[in-house]
Amino acid sequence: NQNFVLTLTGNTTLVNPSTENVGQSGFIAFIQDGTGGRTITLGTDYETAGNAGITLTSAASTTDLVPYVVVAAGRILLGTPQRNFS
Repeated sequence: NQNFVLTLTGNTTLVNPSTENVGQSGFIAFIQDGTGGRTITLGTDYETAGNAGITLTSAASTTDLVPYVVVAAGRILLGTPQRNFS
């Protein structure tokens, strides 16, 4: 398992990683800074159910958890976010 914590200080793009391993899984914690309203854009390796993308809680200082699993080289599946921890 590998977990990541990202504090968003501006709109952010998750670029495609080059060091992922098939079977790797964990979560990404997205923390809004004191301003909030930050968004993320996904690189082409990231997939969501129904190609719906990810919508984060926009309130300042909140945290959303997004689970992920690497199923193949260049394929990272993102689960449903658990939103609005504060």
